Amino acid sequence: MIARIVFEVSFWSRELPGIGRQNPLLMVFEEAHTYLPRGEGGRFIQGFAKRAAHRIFKEGRKYGVGGIVVSQRPSDLDETVLAQCGTFCTLRLANPEDQARVKAILPDAMTGVIDLLPSLRTGEALILGEAVPLPSRVRLPLVEPRPRSNDPDVAAEWKRGRTKDAAFDKAVTGWRVQQEAALQEPTLAEEAPAETKP
Repeated sequence: MIARIVFEVSFWSRELPGIGRQNPLLMVFEEAHTYLPRGEGGRFIQGFAKRAAHRIFKEGRKYGVGGIVVSQRPSDLDETVLAQCGTFCTLRLANPEDQARVKAILPDAMTGVIDLLPSLRTGEALILGEAVPLPSRVRLPLVEPRPRSNDPDVAAEWKRGRTKDAAFDKAVTGWRVQQEAALQEPTLAEEAPAETKP
């Protein structure tokens, strides 16, 4: 709905001050493979999202709306959307299908750079396309503070042994209320003060 509204407003207001071409927007489609999948199949919501995204990627530039597609699986992305992307910023890719999808956008003389993809380090990227005169390997600044997304140290955790009082009750509660479960019960100082009657 947001993509559709942004496109429609920009389309019908493209020459108004502060709207459309006078104030270009860039929409970011995060985890795009989940709602912009490759092929014709998919749930109704995916079809609805694909139609809205297709309009932005095919026509949006004329009306001041651009798009960024973010995905860990380029091989699962819609072909129409990928065909409209002019620049690719590719992080480490180990999957051969994903590498082949990136390789397809390069001129034949430069397909050797795809061999770098599995060996890129954290924070390194290969940038290809209109934004750079030649494919470039770059180091991106890492976000601070770092998100808690590191892999667990499996060997160290297994050496610790089983926890006798696993907090399954808190895990289920967190799942049901869709909120990260707290590690410990709040102390009295953290609780809201009781209401007093006037």
